Amino acid sequence: PPGSPAEAISAAGVAPPRPLVWVGTAASGSSVWSSPMANSAGQTVWAELQAVAGTTNVWPVLTGPSAVPASWQLAAGRSADDVVVPDAEPLLAAALAVAPPAEPGFRSRLEPTSEAVVEADVSAGYLAVVTATDGWQLPVAVGFEGVGGWSSVEHAAVLRYWSRRYQADLVALTESGVGLRINRPPRTHEAALSAAEEIYAYCPDVVTSGVGSMWALATTIAVSPAWSLRWTT
Repeated sequence: PPGSPAEAISAAGVAPPRPLVWVGTAASGSSVWSSPMANSAGQTVWAELQAVAGTTNVWPVLTGPSAVPASWQLAAGRSADDVVVPDAEPLLAAALAVAPPAEPGFRSRLEPTSEAVVEADVSAGYLAVVTATDGWQLPVAVGFEGVGGWSSVEHAAVLRYWSRRYQADLVALTESGVGLRINRPPRTHEAALSAAEEIYAYCPDVVTSGVGSMWALATTIAVSPAWSLRWTT
């Protein structure tokens, strides 16, 4: 296996996860290292590693109950420098136009959650450290293909757009979901509804199998510091 990123993590002043085991290398060249941990601990370790990601050139991500989720097609991984990542806004607009009808619901006061906790499918699971990639690029690097009907490049396009608009950081990439920490969530009803439409276009199941209406999405999840988006179909 390639050299462990533990040395670079230690040099950045952060204790690397132990054990840290090599579990594969994608065709993109990014190597994947994994460590088992309780999800509550995973949130803390993720935050520590993400804070030094720019120095270490690795990105931490919770992967749920599998060290390498089935949705990660490592053989299909590519470097983000080798692909053209499209603008996300036209992709989301097209997806919203063909999404299943959603109940509008009732406008209510904004009720964000108080903590930036991202679900990762189960209470205990794995945290991966992926080398040579940034957070929004990670779907391309590990070949996160077909989930929700999106290609890995399209997933990356949406994450790049949200990283710029909401300062979103990728926390979890599981077999069927994406978890984000949102550092600049919407603060008005209008901005929240706009974000809810983007979330619904990307992952309609968050409404149809979850909160039930667009205004429920806008006034709770969209304004919260964490988005847990999971496809159930």
